[in-house]
Amino acid sequence: MGDDNSFSLLFTFGLPLLLIVGSWLIHRSIENSRHKYLDNQEAYYRDRIRLTNLKLFPGNCDSAVLVSGTAVIASNYFISFVSRFKHIFGGEMKGYTQLCTDARRLALVRLLQEAEHAGATMVYNVRFETSTIATGNKNKSGGVELIAYGTAVRECLPMAVPIQ
Repeated sequence: MGDDNSFSLLFTFGLPLLLIVGSWLIHRSIENSRHKYLDNQEAYYRDRIRLTNLKLFPGNCDSAVLVSGTAVIASNYFISFVSRFKHIFGGEMKGYTQLCTDARRLALVRLLQEAEHAGATMVYNVRFETSTIATGNKNKSGGVELIAYGTAVRECLPMAVPIQ
């Protein structure tokens, strides 16, 4: 009978603790790997393709094409667990903030990859759209989807100024 009690305690407290600690370790590993990848990609594109939120081109542009990048990043058990405490006490949910930041960076890198594939040197009118992915449980989100889009151009020639 003592074995049944210890098994019940282990199952009641040990399994959730194992899930939380395991989830946190896996989360940190995936997050570190993603940040290293994003840092490398952002450094690669920094001087290759310029981005702007300007809607108008400064002149005649060659080969304008719509480019986009999408990222869907799922929440994990650790972030969901910690956010439950934030619902009680209030404050910023830093896990979800980091999730949104990573999704934005990843979507932008994918936009830059598509722009490079199109031979672009600049992307105009860069915009972002977001949405949440539901899990079926109305009290928690399954993740975040972020789309970055803009108009990629190869080269813009300045507009001719009429001589007066």
